[in-house]
Amino acid sequence: MHLENSELKMTTRYEVARWVSAIIHPIAFPLVVLGIAIYTASSSLSTTLDDLALAIVLTTLPIALLVGIQVLRHKWTDLDVSVRRQRYLLYPFGIACMALLAFVYTHINAPPVATRSAIALVLANVVNGLINFTYKVSAHATGAAASATLLWLAVPYISLAVIATIAALLVGWSRVVLKRHTPGQVLLGWTVGVATMAFALLMPLPAFL
Repeated sequence: MHLENSELKMTTRYEVARWVSAIIHPIAFPLVVLGIAIYTASSSLSTTLDDLALAIVLTTLPIALLVGIQVLRHKWTDLDVSVRRQRYLLYPFGIACMALLAFVYTHINAPPVATRSAIALVLANVVNGLINFTYKVSAHATGAAASATLLWLAVPYISLAVIATIAALLVGWSRVVLKRHTPGQVLLGWTVGVATMAFALLMPLPAFL
């Protein structure tokens, strides 16, 4: 009976971790937080929806399509691209998509928080991509920590920032439970996410932006 209870706890823990990992995904979760930040800055639902649509078309869909195709072709093992060497293509592709988004945001005069958030994600992926040559880093942790930092620095609603921080902690826990990352890889992801978002939000923008 004790063994059965232990196995049930392990199964429940794994399922909870799997759902947390799926909900606080590095593609979906930052989009939600970006929408909150843009709406806070613009007070315009139409502006928010337009800017989010651009983010989806220029980043979410191309990246999801690349991952899906590579998994279907059996080039990559899973949708999380868990094997470090399989990310050698993913990071440059993601950087190009996010750089394009930052460029477009700049030239359509999107709210500065939108442009700065896109720049932060470019920086985060550059850092993670370089780290990835020798060590695996959690993209889930990076995306969630960057999102929490965005809310702390750009949105005057502490409750939302607290929720996002809890989400970042939970997704880090989930990646370890699912054995996709070690605690060190999660901690590194959190560090990259916080540092790059804080830098992008607080630095002076270059003159050409």
